[in-house]
Amino acid sequence: MKIEIPVEGRVGTLITDSVRDSFSHFSSQISESENLIIITRLSPRRLIRHIQLENVDFRWLTMQESEHSIDPSLEHVNHLVNTSILTGNGTIWIDGLEYLADRQGFDAVHSFVRNVVDSVGSTKWAIIISIENGTFNETQLAQITREAARIKITKSSETNEQYDPINSNNEDESKEIKNEDTQIKTTGLKLLTKISKEGFTQKTLRERILQWRNMDLDVSILEPALNYQNPDDAYKLYSEVEELVRTAVELDARLDILKTKGENAKAFAYRYRIRQLTGLDEIGRIVDTLLSE
Repeated sequence: MKIEIPVEGRVGTLITDSVRDSFSHFSSQISESENLIIITRLSPRRLIRHIQLENVDFRWLTMQESEHSIDPSLEHVNHLVNTSILTGNGTIWIDGLEYLADRQGFDAVHSFVRNVVDSVGSTKWAIIISIENGTFNETQLAQITREAARIKITKSSETNEQYDPINSNNEDESKEIKNEDTQIKTTGLKLLTKISKEGFTQKTLRERILQWRNMDLDVSILEPALNYQNPDDAYKLYSEVEELVRTAVELDARLDILKTKGENAKAFAYRYRIRQLTGLDEIGRIVDTLLSE
């Protein structure tokens, strides 16, 4: 797949079935010498699977405190974009508008897109706004693409190799794990059998991390356990994350019900947050309220 990157001074809207997959193709089209700014809902642990981050200016839309995090508000994103395009040239990738719309409303998102289009017009920067299908209704998409024209996508038979820091730790072991993972890879969340304490090893832990990652769960909080000297400490952390995942799976199923009530944008935004395994209690209360209305 090839993405038609906007020319300098323009903003384009990329409507896609998978923001993550589209970013993977987009990153393969960007040369290492090109200035690239990424504003995304993908955590650094997930983003690094698609692009080397050493020379990239990236911001993670999250409430978590992190070296690369940015407050998930349109004001903060707008300020970052406006200050970045004052000098130089390059490309800016933005995703997560569905999440921001859920927090601040669609009208605010529409105004943001309009402001970005006005700001970048006289610069040597190009901006891509990536939106996943089904998260905005047709009227809302029409309003966005009226400001920032829809980007064309062409099919390509080329494959894209992805860097994976966990898989690269041990090539032989990773090949074995990858074969097992292909049997359980899924776009949704599902419960996996809990690893017993007797069957808990570094190998089974690594397998489980990869299985969860294939579900798009951000289990970076568990990865330090791979280096724990005390297996009891590692298993304790695993059990804590296992409980978070179980809660996330239950919430994910309830979001399917929320979608049937016409709340596609909210369901999409909460799915992003659920896969970070943060704020699950808060999301649970919100979803319960929405389903009871």
